Amino acid sequence: MPIFFTQENFVLAFPLLAVCSTYAFFKFIPLEIGIPIIGALSLLIQARAKLIASRSTDEHIDKTIVKELVSDEDALTAKQEAKAEKKQRKADQRKMERLKAERRKAANYNKETADDDDDGEMIAKFVKGSRKTKS
Repeated sequence: MPIFFTQENFVLAFPLLAVCSTYAFFKFIPLEIGIPIIGALSLLIQARAKLIASRSTDEHIDKTIVKELVSDEDALTAKQEAKAEKKQRKADQRKMERLKAERRKAANYNKETADDDDDGEMIAKFVKGSRKTKS
């Protein structure tokens, strides 16, 4: 028998089951008892729906609060990373400037020593004079 009870069959048979259940309820249960039972059931169903809706909004609110807190923390870490990166850039820039200055000094020193050597060579040639033999 479970072969005949599928979801499709239940969907097709639901209207008939609802009508038969309603008829049996009002036929065998007196109205003085049946109407308050139906009212109580409807109130319970509404209360359950509101409870589920409030839980979903609470979860939504909780999720938004968590997102806000996480975004605040992310913003703080991003600021700290930006500061650290800026300090590193400044340190690199200072290092490059120092290296450039050292290169300039080295280049100037080499020029001065080269000039001194040239002067020394010129003076030595002058002092030696021309050593050509006269004929």
